[in-house]
Amino acid sequence: MITNFEFVFLPEDHPDRLENSGMSKLFVSRLRINFTRLTDFDDMSDVEILRQPNVSRQMVKAIREARARLVFPASDR
Repeated sequence: MITNFEFVFLPEDHPDRLENSGMSKLFVSRLRINFTRLTDFDDMSDVEILRQPNVSRQMVKAIREARARLVFPASDR
């Protein structure tokens, strides 16, 4: 899990921020309790994500779709 302290280093428009993922504001607000980035879910299975507080199957689907759309800026590669 990434802490909010590390979140400070991402620019406001960075595509890895949950707020820029294209997910609904409700999903983002529920996920922000424990996560700040889409890449926080990279090493987690769907079952592991579902075990997190306040996470539903719809949210797992939204996370996977947003993660598939994620394209990092050239400066991050």
